[in-house]
Amino acid sequence: MRKLIAVGVLVGGLLAGAGSAMAQPVLLPGGVGDPLALATGVLIPYLTGAADGTVALIEIASPVAANPNLQMVFYNDSCARVGSSAFVPETVNDIAFVNPVPFVPAGTRGLAAILGSDVADVPPVPLTAPIHSRVYEFNPLDGRSWVFEPIIVDTAEFGAASGNNSNTWSPLRTAATFYAPLETATVHTELTLVCPRFTIQGGTLAAFGAVSPSEMKGVVYDTDENPLININFTCDCLTPNFSVASISPVFGILPAAALGTYTKIAVTTTSPEFGGPFTGYRAVFSVGSPQNNFFGRLSNGSRASIFGGTVTNAR
Repeated sequence: MRKLIAVGVLVGGLLAGAGSAMAQPVLLPGGVGDPLALATGVLIPYLTGAADGTVALIEIASPVAANPNLQMVFYNDSCARVGSSAFVPETVNDIAFVNPVPFVPAGTRGLAAILGSDVADVPPVPLTAPIHSRVYEFNPLDGRSWVFEPIIVDTAEFGAASGNNSNTWSPLRTAATFYAPLETATVHTELTLVCPRFTIQGGTLAAFGAVSPSEMKGVVYDTDENPLININFTCDCLTPNFSVASISPVFGILPAAALGTYTKIAVTTTSPEFGGPFTGYRAVFSVGSPQNNFFGRLSNGSRASIFGGTVTNAR
């Protein structure tokens, strides 16, 4: 069994509108499955080749059966296809680690799709066998490290094949929440948002309808549940490592944010023009130190649940 693979030849991407087996209507219930479950298709972020020295390794394991036609397709942070496909055939119980650096344009960061196909530049098909995957990110300059979980196109054990549409495109949802401590010179909070666009999987019934950056809204509260400010910003495909202070100075204002803040965010609409479901991550860290780096996925839910007070399993 191979312990490490660095493969090249990376290919152009999921074709817009191609591969109906990979698509689900945007307004169906969904996104509530386990993103670490067995998956027959995956979309996953990668940050690599940046000026800060960040390095990415994409892990792919095939525990159930062989995946002789597994390939990885790369998109940049605007969801445009870049480079060429990485072909990563795996035998049963094989695990591979793919570094995108040699195979995408310098400084590229974005989303990688893991799917099945015989040759480059053909319509995407589900994997031969389900996989597990994640991305390890680390910065050798400051010691920070973190792990990205995948977006599962379809779960293998209880997904669309079994008639369960609630476990497709997991964990994409229309709203999320996060806590942030007082923003200071030494303690920062950063967000990374993933808002896929139609260029990855297009068409009328596509999971990703957005043709432009997703419009986002939110409300920031203090720890006594008092609303402090309404916020508006955008997410375009992959929007990594942006400070909450860039959204609003309220995160660092005394005394309002002295004990930190609680924030709700959501896409403003699920219409194709202005964005679809998203997922995201929060990092709270001590500036310039590899220690006390708290990184993890945002708590999420339906916009109707989090902002409307009506619990629903809609995306």
